Amino acid sequence: MPLVMILTFFPSAMNSNFLHWRLFIIFVDVLAWWGAYLLVSLLLGKLFLIILKLLHKPREGLFEINGNNDYYYFCLRVVVKKFVFWIWNNFCFPWATNLAFKLLGVRTDFKSTLFDGWLDTEFIELGDNMMVGQGAVIMSSMIVRIDNNDHLLIKKVIIGDHVVLGGHSIVAPGTIIGKSTTLGIWAVTHIGQILEPNYIYIGQPARKYQPTQKALEDSKKNFLRRLVDTNERVPFDIYKGDIEST
Repeated sequence: MPLVMILTFFPSAMNSNFLHWRLFIIFVDVLAWWGAYLLVSLLLGKLFLIILKLLHKPREGLFEINGNNDYYYFCLRVVVKKFVFWIWNNFCFPWATNLAFKLLGVRTDFKSTLFDGWLDTEFIELGDNMMVGQGAVIMSSMIVRIDNNDHLLIKKVIIGDHVVLGGHSIVAPGTIIGKSTTLGIWAVTHIGQILEPNYIYIGQPARKYQPTQKALEDSKKNFLRRLVDTNERVPFDIYKGDIEST
C-alpha cells in the first residue's frame, strides 16, 4: 500500500506525455488511500481509548448519571468507538467490522456476521460462528430509572459458540447465552438472564420453546401434500420444492 501511494506521485508518472499510467491502477490507488484512512482512524481511536482507560478504568456496575466519572468516561469511550465503527462499517469488505470490534475490545471472530445488527462497544464476549439477524441488538449497557433518578447500568454480555440471534431480537445487559442456542425473532431477554445451551427461546421475555435437536429432527421429517384432482397424499420435499407429481 505505501509503495502504490509513492508511485502514484512519482514525477515521471505525473508528467507523462503518454496515456496516464495511473489509470491502470486507479482501483488499487483508491484502495490504498482508503486503507490509509481506515488505519489512521483506527490508530487514533485506539490511542484515545488507551488514554481514557489510563485516566479511568472501565468497570461494570450501576452508576448515577449526574456527577459520576464512570458515566462521563463511558460516554467518551462510546463516542470514540462509534466513530471508528462507522468508518469501518462503510468499508467494502464485511470482515473489516469484525476486525474493528476485535481491536477495540469486543471479543469476536472473523466468521460471525455482525454488520446486520447493533452491538454495544464494550463488555461483550461473542463466541465463534454466531449469526446476528438483521436489526438484532446486543446491549451491555442501558439507562434505568431508580428512585426518580437515571442510572447507567453496565453488565457484561457473554454469548457462546454457534448462537443465532433472530431478526430484531434484543439481548439485555448481563445476558449469558449458551452454546448452539437460538433466540427467536422479536424475542427479548431480561437483565442477567441465562439461556441454557442447545435450546430455542422465544417471546418477551424470552422463554424456552424446544430443544435445538428436536427442531432439527422435525425439519427432517417427511411432509405430505394432497393432490387436488385425486385427493391423494404424496410426499413433498419442502427444500427441493418437488412438483413432479402434479
